[in-house]
Amino acid sequence: MKSISTASAVPFDPRMLKRTELLRLDVYMFDSPKNRRRVTVVRPAALAKALELEFTPEVPAYVERPRYLEVDKVRQELSFWWTSGRGLEQFCLLTAHPEGTSGKARAAERRKEAIVAAGRDAQIALQLLPEALFLRQATQNANRMRLLPYVQTARQLASIDDVKARVLEIFEFQPRLSFFRVEQAINNLDPRSVRAATCDLIHEGKLALDLGTKLHLHTVVSKGALP
Repeated sequence: MKSISTASAVPFDPRMLKRTELLRLDVYMFDSPKNRRRVTVVRPAALAKALELEFTPEVPAYVERPRYLEVDKVRQELSFWWTSGRGLEQFCLLTAHPEGTSGKARAAERRKEAIVAAGRDAQIALQLLPEALFLRQATQNANRMRLLPYVQTARQLASIDDVKARVLEIFEFQPRLSFFRVEQAINNLDPRSVRAATCDLIHEGKLALDLGTKLHLHTVVSKGALP
């Protein structure tokens, strides 16, 4: 498995979608605070995976559509590349293969085995992840979508570092607080800036919340990562 020494040393560029793909496919875009560029993905499952990587603090960088893999003399585009904080690289392919014992399912299973073998031959760490896995995580997906605009806003605020420092001070005295309590405790600042700072700290992993529960004003935020 390859490793890279810094988060900025991204060895791949995302393949740009063609105009026909942009018009024909189910395309989603968002400005990534982590990557400092626009992320463009195809299909809801890829959007969910991109947001998962965006809000995983241990992942300093990720790239959609990073490269092709030759499988039985046919090029297979991989869905994502990312790196861990330790510099280890990982690829994944989102799959929508049928399951069961039908002829199509058996052919899909053989195809998956061929992809795994091709990844092994290419000496890359490759995960095959079913799209259905992400589509079942509706609450987590929606929560990340709700957090994202606040994180994007935080990167535009000139005073954000000072506001984040104030938020972290509050958590030194009380390690579990709701969004409402945080904004109430720093009532001399614009609550929208405090909310943006809190969400940005969640994005960085300095604060945490349960993404499996629908977000609201009284959602509890904790200092540090959740167990």
